[in-house]
Amino acid sequence: MRRRDPVYTRSLSQSKAFPFLTAMSISTLITLATVLPLLFRFGLTSPIPQGDTTYYPSPYPVPAPCYGNNSWIHDPSIIYEDGTYWRFSTSGNIAVATAPSIKGPWTYKGPLLPAGTKIRVAPDQDIWAPSISKFDDLYYIHYSVSTMGSQASQIGLATSSSLSGPWTDHGSLNLPQHPTYNLIDPYIFQDSPSDTLYFTFGSYWSGIQQFSLPSHNHLMALDGSQAKIQDIQTLVTNSTAGAAVVEGATTFKHDSFYYLLFSVGACCNSPTKPPYLAPPGDEYRVAVCRADAVTGPYLDKEGRSCKEQNGGTTILASHGDVYAPGGQGVMSLPGDDSNGGRDVIYYHYVKPSVGFEADQFFFGWNYLEWRDGWPVVV
Repeated sequence: MRRRDPVYTRSLSQSKAFPFLTAMSISTLITLATVLPLLFRFGLTSPIPQGDTTYYPSPYPVPAPCYGNNSWIHDPSIIYEDGTYWRFSTSGNIAVATAPSIKGPWTYKGPLLPAGTKIRVAPDQDIWAPSISKFDDLYYIHYSVSTMGSQASQIGLATSSSLSGPWTDHGSLNLPQHPTYNLIDPYIFQDSPSDTLYFTFGSYWSGIQQFSLPSHNHLMALDGSQAKIQDIQTLVTNSTAGAAVVEGATTFKHDSFYYLLFSVGACCNSPTKPPYLAPPGDEYRVAVCRADAVTGPYLDKEGRSCKEQNGGTTILASHGDVYAPGGQGVMSLPGDDSNGGRDVIYYHYVKPSVGFEADQFFFGWNYLEWRDGWPVVV
């Protein structure tokens, strides 16, 4: 942001008040030098790349209108079929909701896994970040099981021949664990039915990871054979002090480029209990990187490496009554929708006017437009 203050060219050397004005000017400069950094630090939100610490006014739009069951929503994943949108989200043994439109009205349908998961990692565990996909006539829900701040996590799988269930829980994929990453936030991308599948996950530790599978037939492997440590490649990292978190990646393709949308920063904090809210700009937000190949290397809009240079261009961050948006997904609206063909981003966010507790997270969505090859939330 540039300040355009009036500029006066009158010569102060011709004024009898020169000594007084000079002293006043010095005092004013000292005051501005002290106050302006504080205003920018605490008074403004930040549409920033990962490593940037400069704060600017927000250009982001409010979430589009949405109705029905839209609270207590974390990490939504949406699929459309036969006139119905199906939404799957964190907690409640994977909460399921349906709607005739992306805007709703959303109706809660119950838990995807009424008896919970076979996976056991901790007494207070939860099921996070379900990811819906379909191959042939079978639906797959990949999910993660963990607790806040824990690296003792696993990725599991449930399948069904119908979105309405019943769903069969297959338990853990038994993917290899490693000190440098966390087995959370799974997502599957495939260019076309005959192409290689790319499985991303992570990570809250060393960043976003990816490995490949020759076909969807390998998705049912539960013996850890889907990937060895040497097969897993890091796509995105963030070593920025105070915000060394990247997670929840979504891969998609637009024109000839591959895009990786991911969440950056501190999620799920409260102003009333430790660790309290992160400093402005360090809270959750959505960033994007782009590559010529799905395997990378990924760069941000400024040309910085998203693996080596903390790259990542923020496209959605806190603004107004929207705090810490993230856990995002992307989809193109179906042809029978009134806005068929338009791309949308959907996500969760906090309304500070309501509160910061887990049940006070909301579902949000906006259209995406494309400008110079980059997504813009509108």
